[in-house]
Amino acid sequence: MITLQHTKIKASFETSTHVVGHVFKVTLYKKLLGMVLRYALNQIVAEFKRVSYAGIDSSHCGCVMRTTHDLPCACELTRYLVGSIPLSIIHMFWWRLSFSDQVLSEPEISITKEIETISK
Repeated sequence: MITLQHTKIKASFETSTHVVGHVFKVTLYKKLLGMVLRYALNQIVAEFKRVSYAGIDSSHCGCVMRTTHDLPCACELTRYLVGSIPLSIIHMFWWRLSFSDQVLSEPEISITKEIETISK
């Protein structure tokens, strides 16, 4: 039963990462698709709508999105009107999870010395 639930969750997750909304089909979001959570992308889209009246001036922008969510605010997004937003300006918290079968290389931990010490 757990395997079936995991398969269902994995299928749903893969669908959500591959289905792209029309809003994200512009070049601006090309480097972020599949790498950043959908919630963060929606927040960036909302902030990008503010670019027209916030402009480059941070006093008009307020930089609320940068300080509260650590996502690019309207004055930062003006730099990327031509081109695409780099992943490096998005905080790691917003990067998407991966259900890949790759095993992370973790250091081998052994407690044999401690067990031997305790047994002595």
